[in-house]
Amino acid sequence: MTIMLDLTQSQPPSWMAFEHTRHVRWHEIEAMVQRHQAEIAARYDLLVAILRAGSPVAALISRSTGLPIDYLVCSRRNPQPQFLDGPARAPHGRRILLVDDVCGSGWTFERCRRYCERLDNQVGTFSVFRCDAPGMFAPDFSMDADPRHYLRWPWEYQVESEMPGYAQAIADHAA
Repeated sequence: MTIMLDLTQSQPPSWMAFEHTRHVRWHEIEAMVQRHQAEIAARYDLLVAILRAGSPVAALISRSTGLPIDYLVCSRRNPQPQFLDGPARAPHGRRILLVDDVCGSGWTFERCRRYCERLDNQVGTFSVFRCDAPGMFAPDFSMDADPRHYLRWPWEYQVESEMPGYAQAIADHAA
């Protein structure tokens, strides 16, 4: 039984209260992509990155599978999904894999999936992590995340030297 989310909410659910920061590493994301690359390549013919954070993940999947990428905008500020090139160039009749970095409540995935299905696409979902709580949306591909942890992604750093462990990695490489 699928529980439908209240898509009219303008704020994230109250359970999203973070206690710790978890620094996600590129190799974790790449390992997750590698585990699923054959299945993704067989089941889908187009990756649709949910902007902004779905873009780096979709790029890694594309590099591994050779699938092309399109871009969809949807957020709580812009709750009506739309493709970057507009409705005239929106994909129809494709096997789409929606890609985002994390699935919290599933609000974004639900909206984007419904929109893409109305365009006669078959739609799957991929997020690196999901908040695994009762009644939450579960993407087709994802890993559990502790809902108490704020996930800090590698693309959020302005420069490499901000990344945790960077100084030690440089020192180890020089030795």
